[in-house]
Amino acid sequence: MRYVLNMSVAISAALMLSACATTPVKNNLHADARPLIKEMDSVLIATQDELEADINVSKLSTYAQGHFAPILLDLGINIFRTHQANQLMKPIKETMVESDYKNVMKAELDYALQDSNLEGMGELELLRYEELGFRARYIRESDADAVMFIDVKCKFTPKFDKLRVLSSVMIFPVDPALSPYKERPDNDGILEFEDNIYRNQFAAFIPLKEAVDKPRKKSENGEIWAAMTEEQINIRLKFAARKLAEVIADDLRLDAVPKGVKDVVVDIPEEELPSEVIPEVDLPDWATGETPPPAIEPEIVSESELEPKSASASET
Repeated sequence: MRYVLNMSVAISAALMLSACATTPVKNNLHADARPLIKEMDSVLIATQDELEADINVSKLSTYAQGHFAPILLDLGINIFRTHQANQLMKPIKETMVESDYKNVMKAELDYALQDSNLEGMGELELLRYEELGFRARYIRESDADAVMFIDVKCKFTPKFDKLRVLSSVMIFPVDPALSPYKERPDNDGILEFEDNIYRNQFAAFIPLKEAVDKPRKKSENGEIWAAMTEEQINIRLKFAARKLAEVIADDLRLDAVPKGVKDVVVDIPEEELPSEVIPEVDLPDWATGETPPPAIEPEIVSESELEPKSASASET
């Protein structure tokens, strides 16, 4: 008989827009290119179905390469942290199940970008599902001078002390007059990463109010978010979207060498938010981190059951 540990790990990966290690953090919009953009089609790409939470991924195995035990330990730790995060997310997802928070964010992005006085800035289209080849087709069919894609992701930080809104922005030329300002100029007719005339990433962190007496545990932070109403969470996303739009508009006007990703802490006026009180929420003891998680028992299978099977991948 053999012992096989049957595990699955759900690890959220942040969207990274980089072609290789030597690629600059961002590509600035050239000053000479701006006057050529009289009209720009803009798409907000928000394909995330629901709010998610990141975990601190255990990487003990990277310090003990060649050993199997640290790999199993990493798996066990990541399974526990993922399960813990999922438990804390359950009531939050239930609260937001009917919320169209993507449209809430779109309205704020629209408002701030329209108010930025950027030339040719049209109303954002909201894309909830992206088909393969959508971006190349959209650019090819656009009648504007350029096309802007704004990708948005919303995730809680591992400690649940902040809700992070990450935005990746890219502008591609449609008018051939803008081609010389591509990150890597070419005329091959194939849409590539380096064909952009602008790209950058922006992150807004929506923090919980600081605890007065002592730092809160992750479970306590999760309880605060869980006690919020749909409106209370949406108003935080609303402020984050507006702040992101403001810094995006400012960045598009910059001629100076960029500094890269902008981590923006969103300050929400107290008078616009209800008071935050840690509610009584019935969570299992292990979710507070004070007790270990339930033991994961190995699944016992026979030799005959270990025949190779076709692999399949799924995303959580």
